[in-house]
Amino acid sequence: MRALALGLLLSLAVGGTSRDAAAQVAVGDSLWRLGRVDEAAAAYRKALEQDRNAVRANFRIAQTLAWSSNIDSALVLLRAARERVPDDPDLLFTEATYLSWARRFPESLLRFDSLIVAHPEPDFDYVRVARARVLSWDGRLREAEEGYREVLARQPEDRDARFGLGQVRAWSADLESAAEQFERLLADDPNEVRVLVALGQVRLWETRLASASRLADRAAAQDSGDADLRSLRQAIARQRGLRVDAGQYWSEDSDRNRNQWQTLAARTVVGDGMRLGASLGLLGATDPLRTARRVLGELSLGLPLGRGAATATLGARVLDPPPLTPGGPAPPSRTVLTGRVGLQQRVGAGLTLGAAFARWPFDEIAALVPLELDIDQWEVTADWRATGKLNFTGMLGGLGYSDGNRRTSWAARGTRRFARGVSLGAFVSGFAFAERNTRYFSPPGFVAAELTAGWSHDGPRWSAAVNGGLGGQRIDTLSIQSQWHLDGRVARQWGSRWALELVAGRSTSAAASAVGAYAYSTLGLNLRRTF
Repeated sequence: MRALALGLLLSLAVGGTSRDAAAQVAVGDSLWRLGRVDEAAAAYRKALEQDRNAVRANFRIAQTLAWSSNIDSALVLLRAARERVPDDPDLLFTEATYLSWARRFPESLLRFDSLIVAHPEPDFDYVRVARARVLSWDGRLREAEEGYREVLARQPEDRDARFGLGQVRAWSADLESAAEQFERLLADDPNEVRVLVALGQVRLWETRLASASRLADRAAAQDSGDADLRSLRQAIARQRGLRVDAGQYWSEDSDRNRNQWQTLAARTVVGDGMRLGASLGLLGATDPLRTARRVLGELSLGLPLGRGAATATLGARVLDPPPLTPGGPAPPSRTVLTGRVGLQQRVGAGLTLGAAFARWPFDEIAALVPLELDIDQWEVTADWRATGKLNFTGMLGGLGYSDGNRRTSWAARGTRRFARGVSLGAFVSGFAFAERNTRYFSPPGFVAAELTAGWSHDGPRWSAAVNGGLGGQRIDTLSIQSQWHLDGRVARQWGSRWALELVAGRSTSAAASAVGAYAYSTLGLNLRRTF
């Protein structure tokens, strides 16, 4: 590198102490070329005792520190090197790279920008590729794609730019286009590990586990120690294994409707994307006058279909209603078949459309169980990932009740993600019933809107999230009332097998309860075991 050569010449020019440092640098260089990195680092450290700004010594030790994730110390040494050669492009490029590894994206981009301004020639397109990569890590996917395309317009065969473009498309949920990009790269070099792993990740997101495993095996034949390959294989194993969840949940609304239920669910993936699941649930629902119980069982199937997936669930609920009058006989139990079919398809970059139909009994609280009401539901949804950080969703749906009543519903939401897991957004929703019914909450009109905020963190052992919103609601023609919600979760992972999650929430939306209660609280605990 030009910086290292220049630094060595400067060291030789400033006298005996620097000549001693240069000698130690030369020893370090010899050891480094032999792959004896620890011994080389010791020689470089001796050079720094003689000359704290020795360019090559600072640079090489910074490399070893960065490789061991000690980025802050590496950056200190790079700054010391740049005191002697402040405008050297190699040092500036390395500093920008390490800043991006530390997720200090704005500082990294500033340094890349200064390099591009100083060196607009095509020989420095590698800087433009690195800048686009940082933009993608920062979630600025559209800008990243533009950066890669700028390079490819001059150098269509630049593999780094082609690979980066494939990553951006994958992260934009355009999995089909990403796969095509990676497959073209593999046609030129079928053994490139990073491309095999990236395509394997795309197949994993498509739930095509057999394809993902084959790609992982091909990558392992080239470099079994690759860190990204290890992560891919662990993710495949988690998806392929049998996952069992056992949960205990509680809820209560302001009308003193109290529910507690237990769930047991299992799911696995078979072949290249077939998802199988089964679940069992027990519900006890009480209010000040009565108690009802419910047992449910379901089987589910999911299949990849085109650029999306189709799902189907079939089950049954056995309902034990309370007496219609206090002290009177209870109506007989009844069994209701339940089901849901759904389809989701990606129809463009970042845009996914969905449709679903479902049927279930109206059994949310004890007072509803003896009414013997069943519900048919239909809905269509749209999810648009406008950028890596900006997302919009919309829903239009309807409910048909077995007593002849009808409800239409709609909702829209926008969310913008920021650094460190923070997100801000807004949503608006509403519904209307064809007829008012005194047995359940059925206003002719309801509309609500909230400004929302959230925070999330996902680590190897602990993960947590908090979401909340504040706004207003209007029931029919009544005056506008305040509305807010707050919910959170915290989860602890033990190895790759066990996880425990605690969830809690509270909402003051009247729509959160089947009877329009003004407040609704939930609490739950879920234990997960992966086999």
